[in-house]
Amino acid sequence: MSAPASLPWWLVRLPRRRLSRFVGRAARLELPRWLLRPLLGLYARFYGVRREEMARPLGSYASFVDFFTRTLVPGARPLPADATAIASPADGRIAQAGQVEAGTLIQAKGMPYGVDELLAEAGAARTFEGGTYHVVYLAPGDYHRFHWPFDATIESVRHVTGELWPVNAGAVAAVPRLFAVNERVVVTGRVGKDGLGGRYAFVAVGALDVGSIRLAFQDIETNVAVHDHLPGLALDCSPPQHLAAERGAELGLFELGSTVIVVLAPDAGTLDVLPAGQVVRVGEAVGRTSQGHPKPADVASPS
Repeated sequence: MSAPASLPWWLVRLPRRRLSRFVGRAARLELPRWLLRPLLGLYARFYGVRREEMARPLGSYASFVDFFTRTLVPGARPLPADATAIASPADGRIAQAGQVEAGTLIQAKGMPYGVDELLAEAGAARTFEGGTYHVVYLAPGDYHRFHWPFDATIESVRHVTGELWPVNAGAVAAVPRLFAVNERVVVTGRVGKDGLGGRYAFVAVGALDVGSIRLAFQDIETNVAVHDHLPGLALDCSPPQHLAAERGAELGLFELGSTVIVVLAPDAGTLDVLPAGQVVRVGEAVGRTSQGHPKPADVASPS
């Protein structure tokens, strides 16, 4: 793709994938607690981290990544009592929410991108036409783990190689089809553990300095050097057999904030059309499925 003219020249020229790997390695380094603790304190204050929700005290973290991927205290993110409610999968802000029309989603005003290319799946647009979607942006200070918004059957996992543009508002408004060209992990299947519900797609999108996306149920390695010049590869990482997932269970994590996208087919349920900028938290009701769920459970601590 051609470089967006409205982005700073230095960002366009940056070796974004290599830089992200370097930042990731640096963030994983274990530092002396006397040095790391004040740095994390500054980070927490600058980005508005809710320290009272952290499962561990600030001084207990061994590295920046250890802190970025922190868990929460029990009860911090309860699920809705309504058995049919869709729970927000992540802490963050709604970047876009709407209906799939003509096989496309909206990235920003006047900037559509295709369902087929987002999911790297031919024919997906027909499946999801008329369905609903949410795009949730996770800021650097947000809780970086994401959770299942409903009971689900996991049928397919794809690692799609690609760019690592930033996913902040400026980049989203400047880079055409950003979510469909950035590195991402696509999980698809059906709503409900019985595999009988409508189809869903869950997309975890990588970003500059956030090349690493991890799944709770499947080992996967993103942003590897061998793929630097091979964008758009759809690597099949599906489990050997379909898996059942429970609403509220951990789905995966970013090693720094990024973006998640949930897309539902019309017969799977409906996501509320929330205004851009609305703050959401894991577990908040953001829609309704066509199937019920078991008794609500706490989702603050991953299983």
